[in-house]
Amino acid sequence: MKIRIWEIDNQNGSLDFNYTENLNHLAKEINQIIEISPVNVIGSASKMADVYTIEGKVKATIKLQCSRCLTPFDFHLESDFKEVLVPQDVDVDWEQGENIRPLESDEIDITSIVEEAMLLDVPYIPVCDEDCKGLCQVCGTNLNETDCECETETIDPRLAELAKWFDQDDAD
Repeated sequence: MKIRIWEIDNQNGSLDFNYTENLNHLAKEINQIIEISPVNVIGSASKMADVYTIEGKVKATIKLQCSRCLTPFDFHLESDFKEVLVPQDVDVDWEQGENIRPLESDEIDITSIVEEAMLLDVPYIPVCDEDCKGLCQVCGTNLNETDCECETETIDPRLAELAKWFDQDDAD
């Protein structure tokens, strides 16, 4: 997904773009992601003085694995992005903003900008449903589908010694 500087300049400083790209390589890099549908990127590139601004929206459907029940589910991602690019020879305080990047060539590759915007919106701990019950800790049954009869009384390890003390009182 590359935008050539001269295309922006030839369009009176503003250029609209619409890309559909396959970014399935992210599924290999991020554990939670199983699969990514083709990513749709719609946006515009503009120039004011020596400053180029790239902004747009990313839309995709990402197949994630629920962290509670391990069931795959579709996550519909819509993410906005905005980046400012300035030629390296222009005097800029690079610490001023995190969305300011140096313009290193006569092309702007927005692939990394789009990937970053997407990954920031993918949930760190994906859950298929807020009410997901997860898996039984004893038998591994998906508690969203069936109930099991396992006893799941767990004792906080920090209080385990206290539980033994109560067991000693019962024995006396």
